[in-house]
Amino acid sequence: MRKNLAFILILISSFSQAQQVDLWLGAKMDGSKLLDNSNVVETWGFGWYSPGLWGMTLPAPLIQVTQGDTVNMHVINASPEDHTIHLHGLDVPTDMDGVPSTSFEINPGDTATYTFVADYAGIFLYHCHVLTTLHLTMGMYGMIAVNANPNSNLLYNGGPSFNSVYHLLSSDMDESVNANPLSPGPFNEFKSDYFMVNGLSGNQLYNSTPNQVTAYVGDSVLMRLGSMAYTKTIYYFPPELNAVAYMSDGRVLPAPFDCDTLVMHSGERYSVLLTPSSNVNTDIRVESYEMRNNQLEHTNLIKLNGDIGFGENDVNKISVYPNPTNGHLYFITETPGSLLQVYDLNGSLVYQDLATNNNSQLNLSFLENGAYILRYQSESYKVIINK
Repeated sequence: MRKNLAFILILISSFSQAQQVDLWLGAKMDGSKLLDNSNVVETWGFGWYSPGLWGMTLPAPLIQVTQGDTVNMHVINASPEDHTIHLHGLDVPTDMDGVPSTSFEINPGDTATYTFVADYAGIFLYHCHVLTTLHLTMGMYGMIAVNANPNSNLLYNGGPSFNSVYHLLSSDMDESVNANPLSPGPFNEFKSDYFMVNGLSGNQLYNSTPNQVTAYVGDSVLMRLGSMAYTKTIYYFPPELNAVAYMSDGRVLPAPFDCDTLVMHSGERYSVLLTPSSNVNTDIRVESYEMRNNQLEHTNLIKLNGDIGFGENDVNKISVYPNPTNGHLYFITETPGSLLQVYDLNGSLVYQDLATNNNSQLNLSFLENGAYILRYQSESYKVIINK
């Protein structure tokens, strides 16, 4: 009885945070994208709208709401063709589902509103459902994240917690269609030949700082994964990350499962938790396979534990070694006399001392294994402790 009461209280607390959310999106068909292979193709898509300001991104903006919210998605069609918003995976009334035959289309120049209640925490998708094959490959798709509770990092109410989160949406395109969408040819001949994560591929993806994943020992990292690709997508997580899937398609799984290898098909979503047991020097691999013959078409890499904006300071000639360290660290600077501070990744100060000499030895062995940020004279340096 106490367990049931506790669950009810959690549920009531969650929904007491619910509110009405109004979002404004614009639909446009005048974008262009520079691909990693240096080709430039036409794109269509959605973007945030405010008076006098139109945007369009590939993929469309990530929409984040809270479980229990009533969401009004206002869409302004600033393009020469009809569009819809299909709320993929969300429990919505039929007339709000964005399928033209059972819902409604938004005519050029018109504004329409899709209303739904975010009943379940998890990952969902949205995309145009007019001439779906064409409008998808042109870029009219995005991800919706429904958070369990805005005041705590819980995967779902009563579920595990996390201290950082990444949203990764895989997709693809047929370059020939994007290069000439007015004459796309028969859709049965459609074949994906450019493969993306968050709209990026190859070096564009690997070198994109916002898409680099940081997951060190002691972290609990949530990976929210979705696929709008026509190809099969396989994520390969290094075994040291201990990847476990807790949710699928916006629902809690009956039993979590280990997923160093995670296979995803079009429209699927997974919530995966990473809890590294040791530091990793490899990357997350994302492979794309042709569905008709299961042939590997492309491999993308997501940089893992790469630079997170902190590096060696060439101006003040700061040096920190060994790094990784067992806790005993040498700090060398040509400009001593300032306060040296160490923070954890949550921003909490865990150590400080005055650097009185050019060469100082720090004893950080009392800290847990993981990544820390050493700050000195307004500069920062990443330090990894691995005892």
